[in-house]
Amino acid sequence: MDKYIEKIYKMLKSPIVTPYNLLENSRLDNYEYVKYSKGPDGLICQMKCLTDDIETVFVYYFDEQDFLQKIMMQQNGNERCMFERTREIEELKEQFTSIYNGKRSYV
Repeated sequence: MDKYIEKIYKMLKSPIVTPYNLLENSRLDNYEYVKYSKGPDGLICQMKCLTDDIETVFVYYFDEQDFLQKIMMQQNGNERCMFERTREIEELKEQFTSIYNGKRSYV
C-alpha cells in the first residue's frame, strides 16, 4: 500500500519531467527539433523524432508551475494520449481504494 501512497504523492507534488529536461532531447541524433510555446495554461513543448524509423511528434503540456499535465503522440496521422496527470491520479486512487478495502475486509 505504501507504494500507492508514494505514487499518488508523486503525481500530486512532483513535476515528473520539466520543460528543461526535454531540452536535452534536442541533442539526440533521432530528434529533428524541440520547440517551446506558450499555451493557455502553461508551456507546450513539441518534439519531432524518429522512433523505429517512423516520424513521431510528441506534445508535452505543462501547467504554470511547469508540472507535466499531458503527453500526446502523433504518428502516421493518428493522435494518442500517452499520459494525463488527472487520469493517472484517479487510477492510482482507485487501485489504492480497491486494495485497502480488500485488506480491510479480512481484518
